[in-house]
Amino acid sequence: MVAALLLASCAREEPANAIKPVEERTVLFLCASGKIYNQDYELVKELPNCVYASEIISDGGDYFVCGTTKKELVGYWKNGKWNTLHVDFLEDVDHWMYGIGKWDYYIYLLDYPNVLKNSGIFPLTDGNRFLPAKQALAVSEGYCYVVGSKQTVESGTNYVPALYTERKGKYEVTLLPMPDGAEMGECTSVYAYDRTHYLIGGRVDGWPVMWIDGELELLPLSEYSYGHVEKDFSVGEVNSVTICNGEVYAAGMELCDGKSSVATVWHNGEIRHLEYDAEKSFMSEVVEIMNYGDDVYVVTMEYNIDSEGNFLTTTVLWRNWTVVRTYPELQLTNFTII
Repeated sequence: MVAALLLASCAREEPANAIKPVEERTVLFLCASGKIYNQDYELVKELPNCVYASEIISDGGDYFVCGTTKKELVGYWKNGKWNTLHVDFLEDVDHWMYGIGKWDYYIYLLDYPNVLKNSGIFPLTDGNRFLPAKQALAVSEGYCYVVGSKQTVESGTNYVPALYTERKGKYEVTLLPMPDGAEMGECTSVYAYDRTHYLIGGRVDGWPVMWIDGELELLPLSEYSYGHVEKDFSVGEVNSVTICNGEVYAAGMELCDGKSSVATVWHNGEIRHLEYDAEKSFMSEVVEIMNYGDDVYVVTMEYNIDSEGNFLTTTVLWRNWTVVRTYPELQLTNFTII
């Protein structure tokens, strides 16, 4: 399946926005509080009236952020300035923006239980008992995908991986396949490309997986992780997915010897561990992976305890498997590049 994906992705059109050389790029880190920092750890913007910032994306030299405001307005921030969407809801509901996407002049927002396309409302059919993923929405050439996990009559109290796609003004659900005997699963992230193709990351019964155009791929584990596979015990998960130059990247973490987790990237199915300070960190994970031109960017978080027993976090920015810079005590939801 991966080989077929590589052939299909080679046909991708050139991006609408020119790719900047490395020295002209700006990496933007989004914190849940609404603070945005650049790669030099300088505060670029503090979003006005922000309660929680969920996701940041970019389009050319512009960046867009979704989240929740103090006034519970419906909209998004563009380059740090709030933009209200004038949407007529049939009833008053709480508004929480779980994801954002952009195509042409359309802005897509996951305002559960609806997808908003500018001022249009597109409901998630049978959206009860659905939990959106952390990176829940992706758009490619007008095709929008929403992922997460869902309870069904068949699954009982268990949640299973679910994908929503638009059909005739509504988003209809598809339950993604799991291995025989599997009971629980969830989607954590989605990447859309070439109009009708998508890559989804997640886990099933604690095993890291991805779905390529709906087909399940079990990701390999290191020998140590594989030896600890037990029911209801997580040995790994995928937090973020992307494709670069026709190659598939799934990123998250897996269990490793003597540690709670190690930041892991599966590159075309091959395992790569990313640790900046392996001797000190007792746990690490990938926050997000993304492609920019021919380069692959990864942000990881490492956790350790100092000599006085204080819990410390360090964010690490990688480009093509090389550390660009570390950021002590920077905790972020995701990042983008402009």
